[in-house]
Amino acid sequence: MNKALTLLVILIPFLMSSYSVFSIVYFLRVIAVEFKVPLSVASGVITASFIGGSIGGLVIGAISDAYGRRIGILVSVILFSVFTIIAGYASNLIELYIIWFMVGFGVNAENGISYAVVAENWSKGRGLMGGFMQGLYFVGLVLGSLTAMLTGNWTKMALTTGLVSMIASIPSALFIPETIRRRSIRNISYSSLFKGRYLKITLWGTVLVASAFLYTIPLVSLAPTYMHALNAPGSMVILLPVLGIASFMLAGLLSDKYGRGIVEVAMGALASVTGLLTMVLALLHYPGILIALISLDYFSTGIFAYLGVWLSELYPTEVRATGSNFTFTLGRILGGFGPLIVTLISSNLGFSMGVVLAICGVLVSLSALRLMT
Repeated sequence: MNKALTLLVILIPFLMSSYSVFSIVYFLRVIAVEFKVPLSVASGVITASFIGGSIGGLVIGAISDAYGRRIGILVSVILFSVFTIIAGYASNLIELYIIWFMVGFGVNAENGISYAVVAENWSKGRGLMGGFMQGLYFVGLVLGSLTAMLTGNWTKMALTTGLVSMIASIPSALFIPETIRRRSIRNISYSSLFKGRYLKITLWGTVLVASAFLYTIPLVSLAPTYMHALNAPGSMVILLPVLGIASFMLAGLLSDKYGRGIVEVAMGALASVTGLLTMVLALLHYPGILIALISLDYFSTGIFAYLGVWLSELYPTEVRATGSNFTFTLGRILGGFGPLIVTLISSNLGFSMGVVLAICGVLVSLSALRLMT
């Protein structure tokens, strides 16, 4: 299989995963009204998906290391596609929580295995590939928005998203290049993740990914609301995702040229500075400057660009999918609770976002430095 086709079959399931997991955000208010609960309670389904993802990444990542990348991705896409369809027919909020837990279970496992596939199939340009692939999350958000406008209600949205994801992803998964020989899970030494030099990768990789998640997820979730409060132009809704994609690709490209760690330290420093300025100026309330700063905060999401690929490169092939997924476990949980954490800090949304962003930027730089030494 040539590189272009290999790239396509890797990217399609990844795009469909983001399309599926964020499809629900466009109908949270409708779901809250239908089930007669506050919006904050309905929003808990997002948290459920990240908790599911933290478990699914480990379980299906281990399956992928033992039985092959192809079967791991195939199981993942079937899970998130089928459960997205089922979600449209949930009769109460508890059911929806459980179903969306399973959507996240499949989505995050697919993502973790995809990072390993890129690391194993490209000798050059992995950073750019990782940045482009991760940037597809912004494309998935745009696709979700368009689907929501076309369908008009949650049941049709879930059915359409799930079917499109299934039809697009399953054929692609069948052509995922296989890079490992099959063996029993019992023959894999997962304890090596916590020994010797791999312990350092697991520890600081976890801190790095958790910080990047806690930076990115609350910002992406809350920035549109804050921009509206600042009376920002409506075009910012499109501009912010475009900035995110550009940042992810630029960070990945620079990491291929100058090194993963150096670029990550620099991006973390930028993230901490823009976060600190957001915090200060939110207290002083300068709307025009704050709009520009939030845009810079969005650009700084490039800290997340190639993390999956970088960590996959650091682990040996036999535990690669499990190792990279393990480092993502805490981050997925913190990311799921991130918007709630931000809103609890202060009623001034800009200030509370700035606090979290500044702290996370510092932690990103620190953990990247530790991984480099």
